[in-house]
Amino acid sequence: MRRAFSLLLLLSLLQGALAWAALGSAPSDFGSPATQTRMAARSLAAASATSTTTTAPAAVYTVSQSTLDGGTIVREYMNANNIVFAVSWKGPTLPDLRTLLGDKFAVMTSNAAKRPKAGHSQLAVDQADVVIVSNGHMRAYAGQAWIPSALPAGFDTSTIE
Repeated sequence: MRRAFSLLLLLSLLQGALAWAALGSAPSDFGSPATQTRMAARSLAAASATSTTTTAPAAVYTVSQSTLDGGTIVREYMNANNIVFAVSWKGPTLPDLRTLLGDKFAVMTSNAAKRPKAGHSQLAVDQADVVIVSNGHMRAYAGQAWIPSALPAGFDTSTIE
């Protein structure tokens, strides 16, 4: 029995190590042939409205949108180095948050464990290294997460869809 438990523990650890991490690293691979991905470049207005003599170059980020098999739309916001600094999801099912959040998933689960279970369908984590907002109920889930220190200059988190 002890050997079986040890094997189960090892396999669960390996599963987490083999998953693609998104937030704070490369974009996710949800591993589904039915996933449709669309890339779109967006510019940020980084120039100050008060400065008329100097204009700062516009920062560029890319949004990758994937529609999962269950109908959930996942967006990953990547900087010029192809590092994901923000993610969002909306749809009838939750995406694989372990894959989507990467090492920030542990922050979310530890904060969720501290809350009472009954009647709560919203989770908000606001820490220096990550912000996660997740809410919803059966067939209607939504959420977003970002790394404050990794946001491009001038990026407004209210634009995360």
